[in-house]
Amino acid sequence: MDKKYQPLEIEERLSKHWAETPLSNRKNLSTFAQVIPPPNVTGTLHMGHSFQYAIMDFYSRYNFLNDKNVFWQMGTDHAGIATQLVVENRLLKKGETKETLGREKFLDEVWDWKEKSEANITSQIKRLGCSVDWNQYRFTLDEKFSESVTEAFVKLYRDKKIYRGYRLVNWDPSLQTAVSDLEVVRQEKMGKIWHISYPIDDSSDSLIIATTRPETMFGDMAVAVNPSDTRYKKYIGKKVSLPFVGRKIPVIADTYVDKEFGTGCLKITPGHDFNDYEIGKKYALHCKKGEVFISEDVLDFQPINIFDKNAFSNQEVPEPFCNLDRFKVRKLVLKKLAEMGFLIKEESCEISIPRGERSNVVIEPMLSNQWYVETKSMATKANEAVENGQIKFHPENWIKTYYNWMNNIDDWCISRQIWWGHRIPAWYDQEGNVYVGHDEDDVRKFYELDARTLTQDNDVLDTWFSSSLWPFATLGWPEKTKKIEDFFPTNLLVTGFDIIFFWVARMMMMSLEFTGKIPFSDVYITGLIKDENGQKMSKSKGNIIDPIDLIYGITLEDLITKRTSNLMQDGVAEKIERKTRKQFPDGIPAHGTDALRMTFFSIATHAKEISFEMGRLKGYRNFCTKIWNAARFINGFDKVNEIFLPENELDKWIDKELGICKSKTQINIESYRLDLAINEVYEFFWGKFCDVYIEGCKKSGNTENLHPMLQKILVFMHPFAPFITEELHNLMFQTSIIYD
Repeated sequence: MDKKYQPLEIEERLSKHWAETPLSNRKNLSTFAQVIPPPNVTGTLHMGHSFQYAIMDFYSRYNFLNDKNVFWQMGTDHAGIATQLVVENRLLKKGETKETLGREKFLDEVWDWKEKSEANITSQIKRLGCSVDWNQYRFTLDEKFSESVTEAFVKLYRDKKIYRGYRLVNWDPSLQTAVSDLEVVRQEKMGKIWHISYPIDDSSDSLIIATTRPETMFGDMAVAVNPSDTRYKKYIGKKVSLPFVGRKIPVIADTYVDKEFGTGCLKITPGHDFNDYEIGKKYALHCKKGEVFISEDVLDFQPINIFDKNAFSNQEVPEPFCNLDRFKVRKLVLKKLAEMGFLIKEESCEISIPRGERSNVVIEPMLSNQWYVETKSMATKANEAVENGQIKFHPENWIKTYYNWMNNIDDWCISRQIWWGHRIPAWYDQEGNVYVGHDEDDVRKFYELDARTLTQDNDVLDTWFSSSLWPFATLGWPEKTKKIEDFFPTNLLVTGFDIIFFWVARMMMMSLEFTGKIPFSDVYITGLIKDENGQKMSKSKGNIIDPIDLIYGITLEDLITKRTSNLMQDGVAEKIERKTRKQFPDGIPAHGTDALRMTFFSIATHAKEISFEMGRLKGYRNFCTKIWNAARFINGFDKVNEIFLPENELDKWIDKELGICKSKTQINIESYRLDLAINEVYEFFWGKFCDVYIEGCKKSGNTENLHPMLQKILVFMHPFAPFITEELHNLMFQTSIIYD
């Protein structure tokens, strides 16, 4: 054995071997199965990935050592918007766009980029030593998985659970597509609120509305007040004239209005605000000949759209406000209102601005034709699975979050106006009739069509739609495969709280819909890893820590370069450089994967936010050295006993202490408290095995049980620190702990 513990040499050798050697498939045993939350195929490993993969790998190895047949499904996600944006930006640097290339050639470019960059994240996952069968690797756009996605869409459509509708969505004017709520980041900042006078029809009175978006007034369909607000009761039912447009819109009463906010009068713009949309639908607002009416028939609801896909004002907006960027419209509207005496005042206030996560452009609520999944009935089934205990959340408090989303669920917008992804299997004839099928031949056969010309829908499916099928489609659904028979439903899902609704709940709904079974029995929700100061890690803050750098180490200058590259704001790079030099004056030394894993386990509390402390990482690096040195010391004695045979009180004591440690650790593991489990292991090995038992054996000369006791401990500790325990077991006992 080397005198010095060298984690990098050990881990690189073993991780390569493990990537080529899956866990043996043992028959006639109960199973433990889980799926990886598929990372972006063109992404890189971040702290959240490493944290969750370490936990997943722990439970795979732990269950394998407890005589389970283990299956961990590995794979990656095509990440539609994110990947397409990367490739589009690369093309722009060459003076090209996707439009100049055309759809087919552009997709060739994306596939080429995917093939080149895919190895990046998969190699990083392999370097962590994840105990997966790489022969079972899946990609959400591979042929078989794509067939599963098409089958799901067609079946839902023919069961009348998918439809196409004209509704309000989060529209990204830069990406030119609808985006999900998860892809919208709320930016809190100081802004303005303007008080504008709306003249009451046939009266000298006016209502003063307060708004943060005066540019949307051209889409106003009502003014709303609280029914208990005595200031405005006499105006309820009357109409006001919309400045510039002259449209007559009703004054309606609704308890949604906060009497204390602004003036207590809200302009209702159903075509460009989600809350207003719901109010507009509630009162079935519709416009005829320049006047808005209230109806009792929700089918009469006709919101007004005033922007095009670029967020420029359209023909619904009069001159001189037409065909302008929305923010230019705002400036011009305020100028004209002031000239006409309608602008009463402006005030500073804190506002929340929705920005596209990928584009950083302000999101515009926009009316457009999109595809939707009817989710209420599916949500009911998923909720029942939680209520009857079939699916358990750990920690349990996340059940409240789950129910809060599911009990207020709306239909799911599943279409995206991009090219990279699963193209929607719908075709249109020249009259606009829609036909859904597995392919054009299936469409013509199913609908008994003549030779009419059909054109496929240009949109693709939301990435979350395909990933919602992940637990069973990766196993071969809709075919009845051996893998589905053996490993579905899965046992455990490890994921973050931010995608409980976007992914976890949707997997539950889709699994119950298509297989009649739950997708998993336990959901372990991890917290969000932040830096030592409790701040979210981000490139703009310069506090991102690359887990690979923690494993291999990185020089100070390389770390500064990594943190400051591509920062555009003046002065930010210099500030980050100063901060980095102060925090890491000597760079980051190599710690190895085992030290990183155990650090992750030590902070795997049930807290929502978790601070990553470098001091802990150093401590577990020292712990690995302690394990190595203890083994080296024991290896200096002859191996006498093959198995542990207690011969004195000290032997009996350490055997009892190991049993107590195992029992406590098992309880913590099964309650998903790896932080408590690793503490038990640490205290036992260092405080009891090393400080008491080894020292006692040295003094007494009774060393015959040192080898077999160490062997028991190495096997027990293997899921926590797989590399060092496997290496020591191979060196000292000539066998692998976990691999045949």
